[in-house]
Amino acid sequence: MGVGLARWRCALLALAGALLLELSAAQSTDGGRGDLPGMKRDIFDQMNKAKNNPGAAREAKRPECPKSDGLSPFTSLLIYQKQMFVKLNASDEKCVRLISIGGANVSALMAAARTCGAAGEWKRRVAEELSALYFVGGWDAWPKAEGEPIEVETEEGNFSVPITPENYENLKDCWARGCTCDQAASPYGKAVGLSLLLICLVGIGYDSALVGWKKFFGKKDKDKKEKKDKKEKKEKKEKKDKKGESSDGEDKSSRKGQSEDEDKDDEKTKDDDEKKDDEKAKDDEKTKDDEAKAEAKEEPSVETKKDS
Repeated sequence: MGVGLARWRCALLALAGALLLELSAAQSTDGGRGDLPGMKRDIFDQMNKAKNNPGAAREAKRPECPKSDGLSPFTSLLIYQKQMFVKLNASDEKCVRLISIGGANVSALMAAARTCGAAGEWKRRVAEELSALYFVGGWDAWPKAEGEPIEVETEEGNFSVPITPENYENLKDCWARGCTCDQAASPYGKAVGLSLLLICLVGIGYDSALVGWKKFFGKKDKDKKEKKDKKEKKEKKEKKDKKGESSDGEDKSSRKGQSEDEDKDDEKTKDDDEKKDDEKAKDDEKTKDDEAKAEAKEEPSVETKKDS
């Protein structure tokens, strides 16, 4: 049960950590409203403004951006705090800060991305439509065909990198999440995630140790307790048997004594009866003798009377 609770606790903490990391790693896709001058406004603010000022002039519609050629020199790309971090090869360990590409610096590329298309998609255009931004910005250093190189300047130096459709397809799938760039992970998010992971590991370790202790040492304690209980039961049984034997002996001795007393009483009664019989017989004989003497005395007196 302890292991089950730990697993649920760990799963919940891991889920919370994953959500924090995802929120910290994901790039802002709020439509670029935060980069517009003045106060931040959403669609509801615009609707209220249009309702309150029906005669206000509408802003001129942005022109559509040229179509991209579907090629890119980067295998990974992250746009973070008005900076770009890229990987030039899939084998690179980390993303490095981009300074310029084909003579166009990062700030100029971002400004060009805001001049056409929907205002909320300028980051997508920087990541997926570099060739269109070169046309909009008036630069002519973009290669004409697939596989041709373009000059890229990063914080680690200058490189000549070919543009390929594979890089383009990879960026389409991952740029919004930061493409595994370390800069996408907030240090606070990392700290929270590591803390949650540590708590999970400590909880699992504690529960595992507790279960192991109960399994190996608890069994010995249980065996000792069982042996002790058996011993106590055996001693109680022996005491009970001894007590029963002693009580039986006492009963037997008491019965024997009682029977002896009864025999003695019977003998005494018998003797008393015999004595009484003897005394009665003596009394009877004495009575007969007395009667005989009395009769003998009476006979002479009678004869004397007759003679007279």
